[in-house]
Amino acid sequence: MGGNNKLPPEIHQIHGTKGMNAGIMLPEKIKLRIPFAEWANQPELFNRERFVKETADYLFDVYGIGSGQDRHTLLMLADQMQTYIDARTEQFKHPLVIKINAGKTFAPNPYIAVANKAMENCLKLMNEMGLTPKSRLSNNKSEEDSVINDLFRGPKAA
Repeated sequence: MGGNNKLPPEIHQIHGTKGMNAGIMLPEKIKLRIPFAEWANQPELFNRERFVKETADYLFDVYGIGSGQDRHTLLMLADQMQTYIDARTEQFKHPLVIKINAGKTFAPNPYIAVANKAMENCLKLMNEMGLTPKSRLSNNKSEEDSVINDLFRGPKAA
């Protein structure tokens, strides 16, 4: 029974059960297949303002949140997305290994590191805002299962 409480609300609906947190179902307009990002093949199509609006709308539709304070975090995410897209665009223009020091030394394409760091930053910000599947599922996690509650319970008796 305990493991059944950790299921997403949609699975509980199918099974006719309820989780401990009685999770809220996603709105129907959110339950769509993930489309291919239009900017993936045409990076110039990425628009920070559109990204911020679409993401803010999603957050409001799914979580019912729309705090003005979140605009800063969302803009940082849009900036990191732009950095990632720009770095990937440049990365594809150059080989994976480049020559430096007048052709005497080989080094990895520096745009790879820039893209990877921007991607890491994007994922951190997306997790912070509940925009990844993992972060959405952890929002449904019962507090009884949290690390801090384990700490407060003290040592386990054998």
